[in-house]
Amino acid sequence: MVPLQALIEREVAVIFRQFCTPDDDVSYLLADPVSRYAALLDPNLAAERDYLEVLRRLDLRLVYVIETHAHESHLSAAPVLRAETGARLVTHSSVESACVDMHIDDGENLFLGEEFLSVMETPGHSACCLSYRWRDRVFTGHTLLAGATGTCQRSDADAGRLFDSIRERLFALPDETLVYPCHDYEGRFVSSIAQEKARNPRLGGNRSQQAFVDIMNTLDLPYPRKIDFAVPGNRQCGECPDNVPEQYRAPCEPQDQG
Repeated sequence: MVPLQALIEREVAVIFRQFCTPDDDVSYLLADPVSRYAALLDPNLAAERDYLEVLRRLDLRLVYVIETHAHESHLSAAPVLRAETGARLVTHSSVESACVDMHIDDGENLFLGEEFLSVMETPGHSACCLSYRWRDRVFTGHTLLAGATGTCQRSDADAGRLFDSIRERLFALPDETLVYPCHDYEGRFVSSIAQEKARNPRLGGNRSQQAFVDIMNTLDLPYPRKIDFAVPGNRQCGECPDNVPEQYRAPCEPQDQG
């Protein structure tokens, strides 16, 4: 049994960090302050050194690197962090990759000492999308953004399923739940369920599923600039494919970690 004083200290000293890259990709570190066990959600290869520095400075042991889905917007740092720290890579059960250590499905929990994350299947942006609840917040990946939603440009995307995932799963959470997405082009990196239910321009209020599907089908968005190398690269354990354009290669090059 955890001593009462340790419980009080843990409640006060929540360890939580948000990392943002210049391309507006967002990742999250959370940890149990008693055991010092930590998890990273949606780690970006461009921020690898930042993660390692914070882990060192806070004296944390990285236990899990967790993906909400196979990203098209960046190359994942998960395989590198897995090799550096011994952390386990966690993904949806449908993801096939040699470097995945743990598959997880809807309703399961991931434990970090006395802390835990609850898993929610939220497909639509892609077939393997997961969201994770922790304390008073939910990490929504590319499913629900702050004032927007993920796109439906991937081959395994489905706008109707995306609507259902948000309306029936995420919007069923308490209104005060904080929403932390892993991307936003407008610099909005946190919201709440109440805010999105009331004001999300794509499906807030009483907008129907068909109206949402029509919106998603007529967004006329540019082709995702990294999708052709990021998705296959992430499925190949985060390797940088040969076709990564020069302007995006910096995180792929060998780096002196000091």
